[in-house]
Amino acid sequence: MRSLPLLIEHGFDRVIHTDLWDNDFKPVPYTYLDPEEINSEKVEFPLVHVVSQEGLVEYDEQHLVRALLKQRSKEDIYIIVTDTNAPRTPKYTPERSFVDEFTPNMGMDYESKVTSYIRDNLDSALPVSTNRGSKNLYYHQISDHHNAVGAPANTLPKLFDYEEAPPNSPAWEPLYYFVEHDLQEILDKYTERIREALRSWTERGDVQKIANNMDSMLTQCQFRTDRLDERRKQNASLYTDV
Repeated sequence: MRSLPLLIEHGFDRVIHTDLWDNDFKPVPYTYLDPEEINSEKVEFPLVHVVSQEGLVEYDEQHLVRALLKQRSKEDIYIIVTDTNAPRTPKYTPERSFVDEFTPNMGMDYESKVTSYIRDNLDSALPVSTNRGSKNLYYHQISDHHNAVGAPANTLPKLFDYEEAPPNSPAWEPLYYFVEHDLQEILDKYTERIREALRSWTERGDVQKIANNMDSMLTQCQFRTDRLDERRKQNASLYTDV
């Protein structure tokens, strides 16, 4: 899921993925397509399909992948985001990657693509490849925003430190989502709820810290949007250009 913001930035916003990853929290907007409900003969391209090798086998998405690869024309764009360079559909060709079977196609290294895009378009202080950074363009866009006004910008937890986040930072927006969509949740389990929402989008080591920061600010504002509005405005005094 961390690759989606870059693809969406380029206009590819119709996304297939397992409903296990569909918890309604979307830091960037896209159209979700349930793999179990797609008619491969009627679906429209372009499409993005996020699927792991495990998903191809355990959730039988291999049938859909092959059907879409057969259905597409030479002009149709079908982007498969996966966790291996040689994805296989074992029920059909157990020893052969479908990359070799269905041509033409073009393999891309996501990390090099997102690194180039960030270098050319953003002033992000967040690393891409270290364990304190992220491969998710969404977080680099927040870092760029913070960097422009001198706010903390070089680690994921600092991006979501709401004691210092600029009032117009995109980092505030997820808080409104959790208030508006989860008022019926049990509040003493809220950190767990936030952590689960962030897990697919965030490097593993920082999920808990970000969830703790979000939960702390939500609690401070009593899960009220008007209090959030007031609290974020207070941070304007920290920056001269906001």
